[in-house]
Amino acid sequence: MIKILQPTISDNAVDHRGAIFSYVPNEDIKEFCYITTRCGVERGHHYHKEFNEYIMLVEGEGIYLCPEQDDKLVVGPGQVIYIPVNCPHTFIPLTDCKSVSLLTKPWNECDEPITSYP
Repeated sequence: MIKILQPTISDNAVDHRGAIFSYVPNEDIKEFCYITTRCGVERGHHYHKEFNEYIMLVEGEGIYLCPEQDDKLVVGPGQVIYIPVNCPHTFIPLTDCKSVSLLTKPWNECDEPITSYP
Protein backbone atom coordinates (compact mmCIF):
# COMPACT_ATOMS: atom_id res chain seq x y z
CA MET A 1 0.00 0.00 0.00
CA ILE A 2 1.25 3.49 -0.86
CA LYS A 3 1.43 5.81 2.12
CA ILE A 4 2.38 9.41 2.83
CA LEU A 5 5.29 9.70 5.27
CA GLN A 6 5.34 12.29 8.03
CA PRO A 7 8.52 14.31 8.59
CA THR A 8 10.45 14.73 11.81
CA ILE A 9 10.80 18.39 12.76
CA SER A 10 13.10 19.35 15.61
CA ASP A 11 12.51 22.59 17.50
CA ASN A 12 15.79 24.09 16.32
CA ALA A 13 15.01 23.30 12.66
CA VAL A 14 12.43 26.10 12.39
CA ASP A 15 13.57 29.72 12.61
CA HIS A 16 13.54 33.01 10.71
CA ARG A 17 15.33 31.37 7.74
CA GLY A 18 12.66 28.72 7.21
CA ALA A 19 12.43 25.07 8.21
CA ILE A 20 14.11 21.70 7.80
CA PHE A 21 11.88 18.64 7.48
CA SER A 22 13.63 15.28 7.95
CA TYR A 23 12.55 11.89 6.64
CA VAL A 24 14.41 8.86 7.97
CA PRO A 25 13.70 5.64 6.04
CA ASN A 26 14.28 2.34 7.85
CA GLU A 27 16.33 1.01 4.93
CA ASP A 28 19.33 2.11 2.89
CA ILE A 29 18.81 4.31 -0.16
CA LYS A 30 21.00 3.14 -3.07
CA GLU A 31 20.02 5.57 -5.84
CA PHE A 32 18.05 8.76 -6.32
CA CYS A 33 16.56 10.21 -9.49
CA TYR A 34 15.32 13.67 -10.43
CA ILE A 35 12.04 13.41 -12.36
CA THR A 36 10.01 16.00 -14.26
CA THR A 37 6.44 15.27 -15.31
CA ARG A 38 4.25 17.48 -17.48
CA CYS A 39 0.69 18.29 -16.50
CA GLY A 40 -1.78 15.98 -18.18
CA VAL A 41 0.73 13.16 -18.84
CA GLU A 42 0.36 10.18 -16.50
CA ARG A 43 3.48 8.43 -15.26
CA GLY A 44 3.15 4.90 -14.00
CA HIS A 45 0.88 1.94 -14.58
CA HIS A 46 3.77 -0.15 -13.29
CA TYR A 47 5.37 -1.68 -10.21
CA HIS A 48 8.88 -2.59 -9.10
CA LYS A 49 9.75 -6.18 -8.22
CA GLU A 50 13.19 -5.48 -6.75
CA PHE A 51 13.09 -2.27 -4.74
CA ASN A 52 11.03 -0.01 -2.52
CA GLU A 53 10.61 3.57 -3.72
CA TYR A 54 10.32 6.84 -1.84
CA ILE A 55 9.19 9.90 -3.82
CA MET A 56 9.45 13.51 -2.65
CA LEU A 57 7.46 16.00 -4.68
CA VAL A 58 9.58 19.13 -5.00
CA GLU A 59 7.30 21.27 -7.14
CA GLY A 60 3.72 21.01 -8.33
CA GLU A 61 0.76 18.90 -7.27
CA GLY A 62 -0.49 15.49 -8.27
CA ILE A 63 -2.34 12.32 -7.36
CA TYR A 64 -0.90 8.87 -6.70
CA LEU A 65 -3.20 5.96 -7.45
CA CYS A 66 -2.84 2.34 -6.48
CA PRO A 67 -5.39 -0.18 -7.78
CA GLU A 68 -4.98 -2.17 -4.54
CA GLN A 69 -6.31 0.64 -2.36
CA ASP A 70 -9.45 2.73 -2.63
CA ASP A 71 -8.12 6.14 -1.68
CA LYS A 72 -6.12 8.42 -3.92
CA LEU A 73 -3.19 10.30 -2.38
CA VAL A 74 -2.99 13.98 -3.30
CA VAL A 75 0.55 15.30 -2.80
CA GLY A 76 2.20 18.69 -2.98
CA PRO A 77 5.68 20.15 -2.52
CA GLY A 78 7.69 18.67 0.34
CA GLN A 79 5.48 15.61 0.79
CA VAL A 80 7.02 12.14 0.63
CA ILE A 81 5.28 8.93 -0.30
CA TYR A 82 6.45 5.36 0.21
CA ILE A 83 5.77 2.71 -2.44
CA PRO A 84 6.68 -0.83 -1.35
CA VAL A 85 8.02 -3.52 -3.67
CA ASN A 86 5.35 -5.05 -5.96
CA CYS A 87 2.86 -2.22 -5.32
CA PRO A 88 1.27 -1.02 -8.60
CA HIS A 89 1.15 2.76 -8.88
CA THR A 90 0.39 5.65 -11.21
CA PHE A 91 1.05 9.38 -10.83
CA ILE A 92 -1.36 11.90 -12.34
CA PRO A 93 0.12 15.41 -12.31
CA LEU A 94 -2.36 18.24 -11.75
CA THR A 95 0.37 20.75 -12.67
CA ASP A 96 3.87 20.46 -14.10
CA CYS A 97 5.81 18.57 -11.42
CA LYS A 98 9.35 17.97 -10.25
CA SER A 99 10.20 15.17 -7.85
CA VAL A 100 13.04 13.11 -6.44
CA SER A 101 12.70 9.33 -6.41
CA LEU A 102 14.83 7.35 -3.93
CA LEU A 103 15.36 3.65 -4.59
CA THR A 104 16.52 0.87 -2.28
CA LYS A 105 18.34 -0.89 -5.13
CA PRO A 106 20.12 0.73 -8.10
CA TRP A 107 17.98 0.68 -11.25
CA ASN A 108 20.76 -0.75 -13.43
CA GLU A 109 21.35 -3.64 -11.01
CA CYS A 110 17.78 -4.92 -11.40
CA ASP A 111 16.89 -7.78 -13.72
CA GLU A 112 13.52 -6.12 -14.33
CA PRO A 113 13.42 -2.60 -12.83
CA ILE A 114 9.91 -1.84 -14.05
CA THR A 115 6.93 -4.08 -14.75
CA SER A 116 3.82 -2.75 -16.50
CA TYR A 117 0.30 -3.56 -15.43
CA PRO A 118 -2.91 -2.95 -17.39
